[in-house]
Amino acid sequence: MTFRCSDEAAARRDPVIGTAPPQHDWLLVEHPGPWPITAPFGADLPTTLLRDLGHPELRTLFVRRHGREGAADRLTGPRRWFRSRAGAVRTGLWQHPDDLLASLGDAGGEAYAEPLLLVCTHGVHDLCCAVKGRPVAAALAGRWPEATWECSHLGGDRFAPNVLVLPDLGCYGGLDADDAVPTVEAHFDRRIDTTWLRGVAGLHPAEQVALGVVLERWGPAAISDATAHLVEQDGTFDAGRWTIDVVGTGPLPASTRVVVASSRRPEALLTCRTQRATRALQWDVLEVSAPPVRGSHAPSGDR
Repeated sequence: MTFRCSDEAAARRDPVIGTAPPQHDWLLVEHPGPWPITAPFGADLPTTLLRDLGHPELRTLFVRRHGREGAADRLTGPRRWFRSRAGAVRTGLWQHPDDLLASLGDAGGEAYAEPLLLVCTHGVHDLCCAVKGRPVAAALAGRWPEATWECSHLGGDRFAPNVLVLPDLGCYGGLDADDAVPTVEAHFDRRIDTTWLRGVAGLHPAEQVALGVVLERWGPAAISDATAHLVEQDGTFDAGRWTIDVVGTGPLPASTRVVVASSRRPEALLTCRTQRATRALQWDVLEVSAPPVRGSHAPSGDR
């Protein structure tokens, strides 16, 4: 039987919450392919340019429309870029690599008012992403053809298929083609379904977990109805205790304090390609309560 990391993770019941990518700034570069395993590095964009475009909180992805018809033609003509930052998206066209430098400033390109749906289908990086991502991309493209893009490696291969919604940064994992459309419809309708929610990209994992708990207990609500703040840390990722305050609006409580414990799960092969077992993080909710009187101070954090 062929090993599939996503099937093994589902059999282990690996929890998805708290696993969204750490970046909150995203640059999407239309590139029909083929995508190398290290994409966007290793393709036809100069490494020096990619380094100039990037910073620690920015992630650059290749994107393409679902379906490969006409892909060769799109390699030579103008292609699109998107920059999602601070809850807003800008877009422009590029033909020569240096054209992408326009994405760096707030004045480059033009405002883009519609959401973006990214589905990881980077099969060279992990086979699960292609096998399970493409049917989800097809389902979403059938419902939202302009919003949906296949993308290169999002992370969390064992939770394939993975979906990222921009610009609000909601991340989902483990969806199948039947679940994808109603889950995203609920997302757009401000009724987050936490069943497949990996978290909100750019947040500390403990903040993602706390936000997910509040949405699950007091929702349905939108991601934008909750803001999580890490206020105290005791220990490390391997063995820690994290205190988070979640400020809510709409149907959510005005303020909720969540205490989360971090630990390491048993060793497992977490991607299809890996030959070395590693121990994924485990997050357990210890307390959910109204916070005490103000006065807590945010720690420097072990991010």
